Amino acid sequence: MKPKILTIVGPTASGKSSLAIGLAKKFRGEILSVDSRQIYKGMDIGTAKEPGVWDSAREVWMAENIPHFGINIVKPDQPYSVADFQTYANQIIIEILSRGHLPILVGGTGLWLRAIAENYNLTASGPNQDLRESLQGKTAEELYAEYQKHDPEGAQKIDRSNPRRLLRALEVVLQTGTPFFSQQQKGESLHDVLQIGLCPDRAMLYKRINRRVDTMIKAGLVEEVQDLQKRYGCEIPSMSGIGYRQICRYLKGEMTLDQATEEIKKDTRHYAKRQWTWFKRDLGIHWVKTSKEAEDLVSLFFVL
Repeated sequence: MKPKILTIVGPTASGKSSLAIGLAKKFRGEILSVDSRQIYKGMDIGTAKEPGVWDSAREVWMAENIPHFGINIVKPDQPYSVADFQTYANQIIIEILSRGHLPILVGGTGLWLRAIAENYNLTASGPNQDLRESLQGKTAEELYAEYQKHDPEGAQKIDRSNPRRLLRALEVVLQTGTPFFSQQQKGESLHDVLQIGLCPDRAMLYKRINRRVDTMIKAGLVEEVQDLQKRYGCEIPSMSGIGYRQICRYLKGEMTLDQATEEIKKDTRHYAKRQWTWFKRDLGIHWVKTSKEAEDLVSLFFVL
């Protein structure tokens, strides 16, 4: 029998983290965050990391006494790909299983989750610093237009508003000469996976998003971005994320704080919609509305 793992998916602000912590307490679980923004050190408020403390001895984020791996892996200016995360995640899963605990993968970065759950055979193409420097400063629209020239079919699938994703796709295509998405092929699954999905009513989800953005601003998002700007500037790919790019524009005097706040809310709502579109295509996800439904599914999962 393959080892069992649990994934919790859904759009941003849908309650994934709270559900994961509750299930971890009930089923002796440890959490692996599958979030392409929470990997960065110092990017805490804008990536909605769970309140907690860093355990330097174990190199893990502790929230409500539950270990959260996949957080604070690299500095914001370090390149990090889905292939890098897949290697890291597989090792963490082995470690959690060796302790007799349940690995709970939680996050909204769909490709990263799928790469682990479905054991993608990912390209070994590494970062090309010269290429990255030549493309630095280009807008998402410009990167998309360039990518479209080299991989028209892939251009129909990719998130055209994600500069970091576009940059990586261009990097792979130009270095290997083969389409980016063709290199993401499924291998034999390493685990027995239960996928649980959360997606509240859209109106409720949008209210949660708006409240969370207001909370981020009050918690010091502007100060967090100021500190990151001093150390790294606003041009690196990690600073293109929602929340960071808008506050960078505010700090440059291109918009007011109120305008930046409203743009963060709008862009987060659009991102949640794209996440929902991605996840709803996966017929293997069990969608739930309550923690009780999720607990029942996990209990049954262990019986089978």
